[in-house]
Amino acid sequence: MIISIRHTTRYSFSSEVFLEPHTVRLRPRSDCTQKLIDFDLAVDPEPSGKADIIDISGNDCVSLWFSGTLTSLTLKTEAMVETLRTNPFDFIITDNSVARLPADYSSDFQFSIKPYLIRSSEPGGKLEDFASSILEETNGDTIKFLSTLNSRIYSDFEQTVRQEGPPFPPEVTLLSGMGTCRDLTLLFMESCRAAGLAARFVSGYREAEMHSTERQLHAWAEIYLPGGGWRGYDPSEGLSVTDSHVALASGVMPEDAAPVTGTFRGDGASAKIEFEIDVTTEK
Repeated sequence: MIISIRHTTRYSFSSEVFLEPHTVRLRPRSDCTQKLIDFDLAVDPEPSGKADIIDISGNDCVSLWFSGTLTSLTLKTEAMVETLRTNPFDFIITDNSVARLPADYSSDFQFSIKPYLIRSSEPGGKLEDFASSILEETNGDTIKFLSTLNSRIYSDFEQTVRQEGPPFPPEVTLLSGMGTCRDLTLLFMESCRAAGLAARFVSGYREAEMHSTERQLHAWAEIYLPGGGWRGYDPSEGLSVTDSHVALASGVMPEDAAPVTGTFRGDGASAKIEFEIDVTTEK
């Protein structure tokens, strides 16, 4: 599938500010699941300098730096991507210690996988109970656990929209019974980590956005399965990720995949963000 994306992000400041260096993670990744055909980033006002970089999580990024003061910043990206994965189950798990849960990755993976296993919440409590109930229901089968967890979050939690701010802690989402895509993704990730599975946060786009009146960046999770590599699960849809998603960036924590990071300096200044996203597809 060919997916074309136009994405405009505008920052407006209440008074003149000085921008510290910014990192932009809006270039779709190019790998065995998707091929980047074309990409362009336009910045207004023109930065003093920019550099294409790879961040600590391996994401293709653009580093921008500025001089002088300004009252607005606009980032416009245009991208064309060919998505390639049509079958999310075209693999076998090659590490028996991960085929059943709780997972215990073999020594071949222990050093590299460790950051993706670190919990953002304390063991025990509501999250542990939630993950344990699904673990018991699926009898420790890894693939069944992932599928059941994904569909459970989709069916049992109301989906909401919150344009700004980090994801809520999983315990808050469990208590409220609702959440944005990033909230539900973090709940999915933490439940997987509670079962010993390595998880990372992904930001990007999905084909469904072209049918939505509130188009915005989307979030989902990827789980590392030996023999299958990083495999995507979208609890906002209750489905495994295939060719209807375009990944931009991923990381251990949600902030590692933020589309734009940076700060500004200005006496009493505040910022407002607006964005426009247009997604079209060609089979």
